[in-house]
Amino acid sequence: MAKTEQEIRGKVGNMVFYKMGSETRVRSTASDFQDADSEGQRSGRSRLRVATLFYQRLTKVISREIWKLAAAGTSQNGFNLFMKKNMMVFTPCGRVGDFSRLCLTAGVLQQVNHLEVAEDNGKQVTLTWKVGIDSPSAGDDDRLRVIVLLNDRCFSPFIVEGVDARRKDGRMTFRLERTRGQAAHLYCFFSGKGGMTYSSSQYVRVDE
Repeated sequence: MAKTEQEIRGKVGNMVFYKMGSETRVRSTASDFQDADSEGQRSGRSRLRVATLFYQRLTKVISREIWKLAAAGTSQNGFNLFMKKNMMVFTPCGRVGDFSRLCLTAGVLQQVNHLEVAEDNGKQVTLTWKVGIDSPSAGDDDRLRVIVLLNDRCFSPFIVEGVDARRKDGRMTFRLERTRGQAAHLYCFFSGKGGMTYSSSQYVRVDE
């Protein structure tokens, strides 16, 4: 920043003259113009719209409170934290680029230990995990929840209902209806007593 004794105001070339008290001051403007409609910026805006739509669909089947709690104590809100973890997973054309990288919940609880999945006759899915974790963030009565995305309806998440499996059980079995040959993407997470604590989701895939 420079000063001048001359009474000049306005822009001259890449210099701007302005009044500050009794002084006339000078500052330079940016010499390079950044096109706000470049291909990269258009892709970024499209990806943001896609990720926002997915978040809106997701929070119709799970509580927004999960992400709000995960963001507590940071400078972010729940939506911003979700975007930070997931936005680059989506493609600008409106698809999930990599299902295994999606993080559908976040939290402080211990994740599922040694999670494995098996399928019987294309309908019955069984999840198993190791029990007896000696950790203050792993309660025996933490409830296992499962969010499902199907390949042809990846923006229509749904949660498995009617099954009450706890961490101490080490096993959860449920029926999963889908068309033949369609992959199912499962995101498993624990919720603590009172619904105030959660674990980050873990991904497993079921192919027929």
